[in-house]
Amino acid sequence: MPLQLALLSSLALHVLLIIAPVWLAMRPPPPPAPGIAARLLPAPVPEALAQAVSTEVSSADATPAPPSAAPRRLQGAALRRAQAALSKHLFYPPQAVAQGLEGDVILLLSLTESGQLVSATIARSSGHPILDQAAIDAARHIGALPGNPRQTLFPVNFRLQ
Repeated sequence: MPLQLALLSSLALHVLLIIAPVWLAMRPPPPPAPGIAARLLPAPVPEALAQAVSTEVSSADATPAPPSAAPRRLQGAALRRAQAALSKHLFYPPQAVAQGLEGDVILLLSLTESGQLVSATIARSSGHPILDQAAIDAARHIGALPGNPRQTLFPVNFRLQ
């Protein structure tokens, strides 16, 4: 009897090993994950924010703007030019995508007279450090923004779609 039980168990396991791949292949595939895209949107910036922002420049080799000059918000062609430069380097951090994080970051860009970026700091946080850091990292690659004020408020929006 134990020999017959062992043979029957062996036969059942072998049949299961032969049938299982066929059965698994017949199951419908899982539905595809929805696509996720990020895009930059201009965010309205309250004028009061310009008065609440620190205007200190972090780099010692650049000449800072006069303390009395409040940063201005980028607008029009300057905003589009800066967003185009930023979009080449801005990426949505995979961890933020996985967590479904969205937010708006307002950067304070300090520029030299020729428009080269001296520093980029957070004027208003998105509430998510990972998005704030992604915005700063991308801003470091903007390059020159000639014709803009020495200190500029620049909106960076993170949206999942």
